[in-house]
Amino acid sequence: MLVMGFYNLTLLLGIVILYFSSDWFIAWILVEISTLSIIIILSGCSSPRGVESTVKYFVVQALASVVLLMGILYSSETNGFSLIFSSYDMVSYSLILGAIFIKLAVFPNPFWFVDVVSGLDFARGAYVVILSKLIPVYLYYLVGGNLGFIVILVGLSSALYGGLLGINQTNIRKVIALSSVSHMGWVVLSFPVLSGLGCFFVFFSYGLMLVPLFWALSSLSLTSLIKAKNSYFSAGLLLVTLISLLSLAGFPPLLGFFYKWVMFNGLISNGFILVSGSLILLSLVSLFFYLQVSFSLISVYWPNLKVFPFWGLSHNKEWWIVIISSVSIILVGVGALFLGLLWAWNA
Repeated sequence: MLVMGFYNLTLLLGIVILYFSSDWFIAWILVEISTLSIIIILSGCSSPRGVESTVKYFVVQALASVVLLMGILYSSETNGFSLIFSSYDMVSYSLILGAIFIKLAVFPNPFWFVDVVSGLDFARGAYVVILSKLIPVYLYYLVGGNLGFIVILVGLSSALYGGLLGINQTNIRKVIALSSVSHMGWVVLSFPVLSGLGCFFVFFSYGLMLVPLFWALSSLSLTSLIKAKNSYFSAGLLLVTLISLLSLAGFPPLLGFFYKWVMFNGLISNGFILVSGSLILLSLVSLFFYLQVSFSLISVYWPNLKVFPFWGLSHNKEWWIVIISSVSIILVGVGALFLGLLWAWNA
């Protein structure tokens, strides 16, 4: 426990210090420190499938780090300095952006990410799905200055891949991984046109929607919809799961609705109407498998559901976690929606 606490602290410090760094070499070192911390945390999973996932994660991250270092070295050699906030030539920019895309697990190679997440338990899967994305998302915000054809292709392809492969998927962890790929496609498309505050809100919302979902599914010990009938039942945890899934689907007035609204507004305001329309169509595909998972859970647990779902909690200490998780997703979404409408009214 003490060792895991140390590496969690190292991971946190690496992320925080990176936000105050302006040199690429320091940033690369901090990226490696954070990556190694996550790998050590993942290595605590001793099952054969968990070990395989950890090795896959290590290999892919090592490849991305090499590509990123090549881009940094080429940029430093060409420009004579290694500042993050600088101009880039085509070669160095392509290498750096390619490395970031590998770490974000977007098209054309998100397959490793789905395999890694599906082989880990929910607690360690949260590190890969949420915490491992903090640094590459921030670096992409710094260097992803324009929304070119390649970036649009990567973003739309990721959203399409995550949506289509999620249909008829029964493994819950694969559903979450494919959902993350789809959401990262949205991030790739929206970050170049959003302000810093908008980008922060988008990723904060992404984490806020996923943390309760990971906690609830871990408590339910639910890994497959087929085996759901043999899973531990708790109506309160089921409520958190359903609210998180519907929020990820973008149902109003949940947080996920305004999360997508912010990205749509940024794209439309900058003239990317066709891209926005494509995302709307692709979001319908994602909506299908979110509802599929939700309806499957409801149909399995419907005979055991109580009028007041918190009565189904197995431990007295769980009720406040369920309430905080559910209310935060709902109220933050409603509050953001109200502020957005107020801003639009005064504009």
